[in-house]
Amino acid sequence: MKIEVDRHLLLSQLSYISRAIPNKTPHPVLTGIKFVVTGEGLYLTGSDSDITINTFLPLEVEETQVINIEETGSIIIPGKYFIEIIKKLNGQTISISTFEGNYAMIKCGGSEYTLNGFDVNQYPNIELIKRDDAIQMEKQLLKTIIRQTVFSTANNENRPVLTGVNFRHDEDELICIATDSFRLSKKIVPLNKEHKPFNLVIPGRSLKDLSNILDDTADNVEIHLSSNHVLFQFGNISFQSRLLEGIYPETSEFVPTTVAIEIKADYQELYNAFDRASLIARDQFSNVVKLDIQPEKGKMLITANSPDVGKVEEAVNIDMLKGTELRIACSALFILDALKAINNPNSEVLIGFNGDMRPFILRDQNDETTIQLIVPVRME
Repeated sequence: MKIEVDRHLLLSQLSYISRAIPNKTPHPVLTGIKFVVTGEGLYLTGSDSDITINTFLPLEVEETQVINIEETGSIIIPGKYFIEIIKKLNGQTISISTFEGNYAMIKCGGSEYTLNGFDVNQYPNIELIKRDDAIQMEKQLLKTIIRQTVFSTANNENRPVLTGVNFRHDEDELICIATDSFRLSKKIVPLNKEHKPFNLVIPGRSLKDLSNILDDTADNVEIHLSSNHVLFQFGNISFQSRLLEGIYPETSEFVPTTVAIEIKADYQELYNAFDRASLIARDQFSNVVKLDIQPEKGKMLITANSPDVGKVEEAVNIDMLKGTELRIACSALFILDALKAINNPNSEVLIGFNGDMRPFILRDQNDETTIQLIVPVRME
């Protein structure tokens, strides 16, 4: 194998691949990047067994030649060292060649490196699934789904299935749910094309990595499903993730369909008040703030008290849509995460309650497809 390739374009491909390279693994070959050079261009693959990312760099980009191939071939090059080397080299073009089996030589300007590679036959045979009935979805919609749900996944492995987001298709809707048992995020989007029903759980970590790779173009993503994997295909990038095993818990009974108390508040005022209150709340257990809804004053008081730091009281203007006064306690960070998911400074937020110990919901008044649910904590 011997090629010359544009350094900046190669670095952009490596930035994607690096997300699939493990720091620690019992299989040393997985710390490497698989290079395959064909007459069409350069294929790069990285995998940690859970996620696999494959990119393709063609010979020409926008009618400009970016790869010159002298000899086709393949090799596994240690990923960590290779990426750091390419970052630090000066020059527009890099030469990569193999010799004596599994050695790779990298040249750029006056710099020359030799890395010990792996035999490409040692790399696991990873099949990227492709289906004729792939789901088509806009990139921005997929990024929104991830942003509005993935933060509610569980961090611990006590219940592994809760570390992922449940994607369930029924009739003409895609329902996406994440919960760690203390909060829940739900997003519903229509599916224009007829698809077979499915119910699967995608690891939260995979979705976070995928979101970081998706750019802001208006292109579509093809979503290919199998019994064990999901593949997201966009442009020259293939991102495949294993699915989590187990049955995702039924959560519909926890999301209230009606509320006894409902208030409306300006998004920005609400966010800023909780953001300031969290400065004190974060120095106490569970980041607890207390909410005191006062209909007669058209206010909601947000208070936090930390014996070691001090206390805070924030007053937020509210419209009382229904119900009476209420006092309730909850995590300030959970509220902030929910508001970040809503992320609409020009709108107003609806908050619905059914008592001081029942889960309450937040949503954008202009978006009925997204619900953020939070479980309160018991007040002293």
